[in-house]
Amino acid sequence: MKALFFLYDGYVDWEISTLSYIFSVTNVEIETTALTSEVTHSGNFTIKVNQTVDRCRVQDYDILILPGGDPEPLIHDKRLLSLIKEFDEQNKWIAAICGASTLLGASSVLRNREYSTSIELSEFPAFFRPELKSKADVTVCENLITAEGNGYVEFAVAVGKQLKLFQDREDELETMLFFKNLLRG
Repeated sequence: MKALFFLYDGYVDWEISTLSYIFSVTNVEIETTALTSEVTHSGNFTIKVNQTVDRCRVQDYDILILPGGDPEPLIHDKRLLSLIKEFDEQNKWIAAICGASTLLGASSVLRNREYSTSIELSEFPAFFRPELKSKADVTVCENLITAEGNGYVEFAVAVGKQLKLFQDREDELETMLFFKNLLRG
């Protein structure tokens, strides 16, 4: 299995760190992409990506991960929106957390699907249907997994569950409890 993380200047690294760790311990191959060869995340670390978006081949991946951050600089980027659309057209998983749900709306893949987001819908009214916003921290709808930013552990576990990365339900619950720091005796 192979995951593609789209990174951008200002992305919120901790919203995807639990998920990237789960991928690493379950032998999911991870690659990163961006609009440029390097990006700086919200913690001010500069990251060099594996390849730029224009070099990505969707057929090489099983899932696209979109971290939260300020989506505004990206909502009209044809390269990114095309990548998202192509993942959706191939019915591949797309996981977006916090502000990244806006990118799903900008690319028109939200359509009539229920979603979760931390974004104030009034900031981007053209991209969201308010009546489809879920009250849940994480929402799985068809091939989309969306989450509020504060649901990053639940997001990671939901992605792992949909990709069948857990050995069984007990493994899934233990993972959740571990990352919530609830395994103390």
